[in-house]
Amino acid sequence: MKPKALIVEDDEQFAFLVGYIFSREGYEIVHAPDSRAALEATARLAGPPAFVLLDLMLPYMDGFQLLSEIRRTPGWRRVPVVVLSARTAEADVVRALDLGADDYVLKPFRPEELLARVRRAVRSRRRQQEEPV
Repeated sequence: MKPKALIVEDDEQFAFLVGYIFSREGYEIVHAPDSRAALEATARLAGPPAFVLLDLMLPYMDGFQLLSEIRRTPGWRRVPVVVLSARTAEADVVRALDLGADDYVLKPFRPEELLARVRRAVRSRRRQQEEPV
């Protein structure tokens, strides 16, 4: 069974491109086109995904609010979240990281760099889960 990746992105073409990149890496893609669909996915999926790729500019609720909700959801607190956004302001980057994002990647992105950053976030979270409390 393939690990799942939740991609929260309102631009369908962009979501398809990112989904294609990660499906080639062996992930089953779950796409949420807005924050409501993303919250439904947190309840619907059998378990948390391997990672979440999160846009900030979303319908209904922005990515910052959604990130806060994800971090409050039992079982999802340790899911790696990588923000992928066109918002370049330092305040946005700092806010996302302070809310619990594992990394912040700017659009347009380089595919290999995005893959490397997601791999690093997944490894880092896996190590945290393996450490004794």
